[in-house]
Amino acid sequence: MVLRLAAMLLVSVCAVAGAAAATMQAIVIRNGEAQLRTVPRPNPQAGQVRIKVRAAAVNPADWKRAQREPNSGRIPGWDVSGVIDAVGPAVRGWKAGDAVIGYLEGYGGYAQYAVVPVGHLARKPTKLSFNQAAGIPLVAATAWRALVDEAQLHAGQTVLIQGAAGGVGSAAVQIAVARGARVIGTASMNNDGYLRSIGETETIDYHTAHFERRIKDLDVVLNTVNPATAALSIQMLKPGGLLLSTAGAAPAAQCAAAHVRCVSIQVLDEIGTPKSQIFSEVGKLADAGKYTVGIDATFPLAEAGKAWEVNKAGHTVGKIILVVPQ
Repeated sequence: MVLRLAAMLLVSVCAVAGAAAATMQAIVIRNGEAQLRTVPRPNPQAGQVRIKVRAAAVNPADWKRAQREPNSGRIPGWDVSGVIDAVGPAVRGWKAGDAVIGYLEGYGGYAQYAVVPVGHLARKPTKLSFNQAAGIPLVAATAWRALVDEAQLHAGQTVLIQGAAGGVGSAAVQIAVARGARVIGTASMNNDGYLRSIGETETIDYHTAHFERRIKDLDVVLNTVNPATAALSIQMLKPGGLLLSTAGAAPAAQCAAAHVRCVSIQVLDEIGTPKSQIFSEVGKLADAGKYTVGIDATFPLAEAGKAWEVNKAGHTVGKIILVVPQ
């Protein structure tokens, strides 16, 4: 009887341990808020890997989706860095222990484990920390989609980045510099030193009244601010120039009248350069000392709500990062 009871107790303990092993800590959206919960750990399917997450980046899309879908119960998060701990069927070239960055379609990143398709995966740059590496995917893919796929930016051109100190803006500055372009950025002058350190030639203080009237004949403008800034940007382009906007479309009639091409950038589009290739190319730039990720602030995963409030206030320089408990 004693042996039987001991065996039953052992089975019970193992069952509890197994249950604990199959769960994880994650942020879920409830009542429009970021709430820390214990949830099931995801398993990788065919063509996927599971990452033990070290860091996750905060993006405005995270809290905006929470506002639109306040009781979705889903785990937010686009960008993660960490180490692969499991691979799904038919996965080649990746193994447990590989340090990686991964891109999700808006959900799943704010967690101890995340499942990522191999097409949205790349090796972590060796010269960046896990916190920095987590800030690459969404902003790099957006900037690359705009400046490389759409603009085909090249040496000798001049590009203006509206909102240069933000996540997409600072990624765009560095990608444009790497392609040989002259880069001007709008930002607070408090960020001039940071922007020059990543290759920008000139910073325009966006507080200056009518600054758009004295900048002319640009080849390309990338707007990351708002629709009103997109409209103001039209007059700064030369005829035949290109206005790219990640923050609302410019008025089509004004674009036509100025003889410029205006394009709204949607990073969710699976067109142009494959995302895994973008992340690999940006990783090469990082390891060559030509790309970095500025970190404005870090928060523990449990304080994602506080991170959102800081992000909502605007004026973020680079990225806000959530540090995930191991």
